Amino acid sequence: MSQMYPGEQVWTTVAGTIRKGMKVIAADGSCLGTVASVEHGEVLFEGGDVIPLTLVDGVGEEGVLLQGRGDATFGLGAQP
Repeated sequence: MSQMYPGEQVWTTVAGTIRKGMKVIAADGSCLGTVASVEHGEVLFEGGDVIPLTLVDGVGEEGVLLQGRGDATFGLGAQP
């Protein structure tokens, strides 16, 4: 579901709220790109790459985290 807020576009997903321009973070911590939009169960990157939402492990202030990091506290606001 896409929602418009003044100055930004966001999508509410089961993994969390994804915002246009968020970083997409791979399991190894590297940045794969930035979010252009979320459509039909997929995250579209600036530049045209696409990943299915099923690969998203969580959404936090750092960005959209893909599965495989094993970081169970990502996006939960937990303190180390």
